Formats: sequence, C-alpha cells, structure tokens
Amino acid sequence: MLAPVSGNKIEYDIRTYRNHRMTVSDKSETPLKIKVAASSVAATLVPMLFLAKTQNSKLYNIKYGIKELLLVSTCGIAGGTAAGVIFEREHSKQKLNEGVFQFMNATVPTLLCGGLFKLSSKFKQLNNNTFKISGTLVGLLAGMPIAAALSNKINDPHDKVPDRKLTIKDSIANIDDAIGVLVLTKVPIAEKLHVDKILPVIFSWCGYRAGMSN
Repeated sequence: MLAPVSGNKIEYDIRTYRNHRMTVSDKSETPLKIKVAASSVAATLVPMLFLAKTQNSKLYNIKYGIKELLLVSTCGIAGGTAAGVIFEREHSKQKLNEGVFQFMNATVPTLLCGGLFKLSSKFKQLNNNTFKISGTLVGLLAGMPIAAALSNKINDPHDKVPDRKLTIKDSIANIDDAIGVLVLTKVPIAEKLHVDKILPVIFSWCGYRAGMSN
C-alpha cells in the first residue's frame, strides 16, 4: 500500500543545489582552463623565442614592429583556439568563430593604426606625437567595429545567427593596439614605462578567451 500523503509541503533548499551545480561545473572546466591557458602561453612564447633569436636579444627586450605584433598575436590566439577545439570538441564551432573574432579584433585595428603611423611619417605636418596619438584613437575606434563586422561575415556569411557583439573585454583586449602604436612611435613615456612588456600577456589572454568560448 502507498503511504498516506500528509498535507505538509516538502521544501528543498535550492541554494544547496545551485552551489553543488556550480562546484561540479567548476571542477569539470578546470582541466580545460589549464590546457587552454598553457597552450595559449606556449603558442605566444614560440614566436617570441624566434624573434629574440633573430634580433639577438632577450625575450623581454624584443623590439616590436607591426609584423612582430601580428605574428605574436596570431600565434597566441591560434594556440588557445586549437587547444579548446581539441579538448572540447562539442563546442568547436563556437571556439573557431571566437578565434576568428579575436584574430580580426587584434589585427584590423593594428593595421589601421600602423597605416596612419606610416602616413604621418611621410608628411612633415603630420609627423608629430599629437597626430600619432589621435591616429591611434581613430584606428581603434574605427578598427574594432570593422573587425567585428568582418568576423561576423566570415563566421556567418548567410546571416543565420545573431552577430557577435563587441564587449568591454574586447575593448580591454585592444589595449595591445594602443600600446603597440605607442611603442612604434617611440613616445617617451611608453619607453620609460616599458609598456611593451605586457603585450604577450594580452595576446595569450585573447587566445585563452577563444579556447574557452562555448
């Protein structure tokens, strides 16, 4: 026989369930985070070792030009994306899409800023820090939405899914472009603060974001 049902409600503490669910999720993601982070860092270091050897310098004394910036950023993003795809195949499409987005977000503003920098060096009236710094701002503000539009077109040419929007984190990641231009223009404060030293960290972080995207 079935036991009689009392009129008292059985209450469950939803907080315990949520905490357990978050703990399980964190545990399952931790190995992936480590693998993606390690791969992104390693992929960033490889081109840095190459550049250090060709420049006959230490890793922390690499001289960055546009080509160097693009090489290191591309490798870091590719490394993080590849690790994410290999170790979490069920979200491989999302990770590849985010990898494309991070790549475009790192390269397009850099190329625009670099183009404006070259323009300033050809004209005496524009060859000053005021134009170079303002050109950096223009390159960043114009480059970020252009990069987003291009990546969305590449990832979803038939516009079947909602576009990937720019976020605050994306804007923070573009600090590498600002730092890169400050380094290229040899602005005194940039040389004194050695701001170029944090560029590899930013590139590795962009790769990590792509590899962890789901």
